[in-house]
Amino acid sequence: RYLSTNMLGNNNSDDNARKGCIIPRTSHAVVMPGDLILEEGLISDSAAGRDDVLSQLVESHRRWNAGGAETATSAACTMLLSDVGAEDKEGIPLKESSKAKMGLQSREEEDMEYIGLTSEVPPPLSASLASLAFSKSLSLHGDDKSPPSRRVVLKRSKLEVEEDEGTGSTPKLSIMKRHLHKAGGRKNNVNTALARITSGLSMSATASKDHSPSLSLRTDLHDVHLYVISNWVFQLMHARPSMASYQKEILPLLVSRQFRGVEAAFGPTAWKDEGNRERLRKVLKDLDGVNEDGIASFGNGHNKISTLLGMYASGKASGGLGDFAPVEADEDEMDKADAASGATGSLLTLPSFPSSVHPFVVSAQVLSRDVSSLTLRACTIPCLLHGCGKITSSTLKLDSKMSASLVPKGVQLSTKFNSILLPGCTLGEKVQTKSCTIGKGVSLGDRSKLNNVVVMDGAQIGTNVVMQNSVVGVGAKVGDNCNLKDCVIGPGAVVAAGTKTTEKGETFEADIS
Repeated sequence: RYLSTNMLGNNNSDDNARKGCIIPRTSHAVVMPGDLILEEGLISDSAAGRDDVLSQLVESHRRWNAGGAETATSAACTMLLSDVGAEDKEGIPLKESSKAKMGLQSREEEDMEYIGLTSEVPPPLSASLASLAFSKSLSLHGDDKSPPSRRVVLKRSKLEVEEDEGTGSTPKLSIMKRHLHKAGGRKNNVNTALARITSGLSMSATASKDHSPSLSLRTDLHDVHLYVISNWVFQLMHARPSMASYQKEILPLLVSRQFRGVEAAFGPTAWKDEGNRERLRKVLKDLDGVNEDGIASFGNGHNKISTLLGMYASGKASGGLGDFAPVEADEDEMDKADAASGATGSLLTLPSFPSSVHPFVVSAQVLSRDVSSLTLRACTIPCLLHGCGKITSSTLKLDSKMSASLVPKGVQLSTKFNSILLPGCTLGEKVQTKSCTIGKGVSLGDRSKLNNVVVMDGAQIGTNVVMQNSVVGVGAKVGDNCNLKDCVIGPGAVVAAGTKTTEKGETFEADIS
C-alpha cells in the first residue's frame, strides 16, 4: 500500500503526482516481498543485544543520511544481502547443484549476481545525534555489533556477465578507477551558511580520505528484495514512467549514476517535461535543506534534526541549484543513451539543465551466514522446503524454555529426524518423516515415508506412499502406493493410487470441472 495504481500515471501534473503517492514527499519507505521469511530470532544468540534484521537495515540507511553538511553523500537505497555461500571440507566453494544435494540454500543461475562492495562505510555519529530519542539505537563510531553497510558499485547478473561463456572470450567486469577512489572517502566542501546552521549539532569530524580503497567482488551474496528507499527515488519513478521494475531497471540506474548525482539519475530527457523539471528542482532543494525561496528551512531544533536525518541536508547549497563541479562523462551505455537523447535541439529553448552535482550512495547491509540461513524468500518450492527445514531445525536447537514459548501445545517435535507435526495429526504404523513439516489434521497412512516434504493442513496421505522434496496443499489426497518426487500437489487435488512421477517439477491440480 505504499504506492497507488496511478503512481506512474500522468507525470505532467504535479498535483496528480502527489495524489498518486501515498507516502509523504519527505518520507522514506521500506519495500519488501510478501514471501519473505525473517526468522533470525530463532538463532540462540539473537537475544544477546542484537537487533533484528529489519532494524539493522533501517538504522544503516539512517546512518548514511545522518551526516548532514559534513558528508559528501547520502543513501538513495539500502538493500539487504544474504550470504548464501558454502564450502567443502577443504574450503573450496560449493557449486549451487552441490549445495542443493546437501540440503543447503541454493539458487538458480538466473538469480546469481556479481556484486561489488567498496571499503566505504557510513560515517560515525556524534554523541549529540545519537542521544536524540529517535536515533538512540544508532551506535557510535562504528563499534556496533552488526556489520556496517557498504557502498555497492557493481550489481550485474551472472548470466549477463558470462553471456559469452563457451566462445573462448573471458568474461569482463569494468569498474572505473576514479569511482573506486571516490568511494574510498573524500573531504567535502561545506557551504558556510549551512555549516553555521548545523554547527549546533556537533557532527563528528569528516572521515579522513582512504588512500587505498578496496573492492570486494562476490557471487555468494543474494538480493532478497528488501529495500529502504529514499523519498526522492519515488519522484525519480514519476520522471521515468517507462521503467516498470525497481530491481531490474531503477536499481541498476541508481548504481550506475550515484557518482554523477541525482541530476544524472533524472537525466536530460526527463528535463524536457515541465512537471519533471519542477519535480527535480524540489528534490534538489530538499537535498540542500532550503525552502521554495532558497532560504534554509530549519524552523526549529526538531525540524533541523528531521531535515538532517530524513531529507539529506548535504551542505551543498544556499540556492538549491548552486554552482558545482560539472557533470563528469560516464562510459556507461545507459548514460550515453540519455545524453544523446537529451542533446536535441528542443533543449535549446528550455531552461538550462542543472549544473550541480548531488552524489548519493547505493548501499547494502550484508548479513552473516548464520542469520542469512533464516532470511530468505519462499518464492520457489526448493526455497520453501529449505526455509521450513531450517526453521524446524533451529527451533529444535533452542532450549526447552525458549522453545516452549514458540511451539504451540500439542505439537510433536522429532529432534532425531528434524521434523515437526502440528496438533491433530494421525500417524499409521511404521511411518517415517525426515526433515518434514506436517500441518494440522493431516493423516499419514501405514508405512508411508516422507523426506523433505511440507504437508499442509487437512491433507491425507495413503499407505505405502513414498514422497521426497515435495509440497502437498491443503486438503489434498494422495492414494496408496504412490511414489512422488520433486512435485507440487495443489490444494484439494487428488492423486490416484499407484501414481509415480517421471519428471521433476510435476504438478497435480484439483479438478474444478
